[in-house]
Amino acid sequence: MKQNFGLWLVAQHQREDWVGLFAFQARRDRAFPLEADPAGVRAYLKTKGADADAIDMLETAALEWGRA
Repeated sequence: MKQNFGLWLVAQHQREDWVGLFAFQARRDRAFPLEADPAGVRAYLKTKGADADAIDMLETAALEWGRA
């Protein structure tokens, strides 16, 4: 069974790329939806007023997660 997106993402926090940066920020956010799929994370980010860079990082991470 594939790990859900939110948990997969925060596990990437030590990477030295855009996914790692996004994961590091998500890991620090106590309200981050760990059980969410990419659409749920996108909805959460929009409620927080995320900028285009954050959405781009989400898309990059979601593509990688989808290939795993």
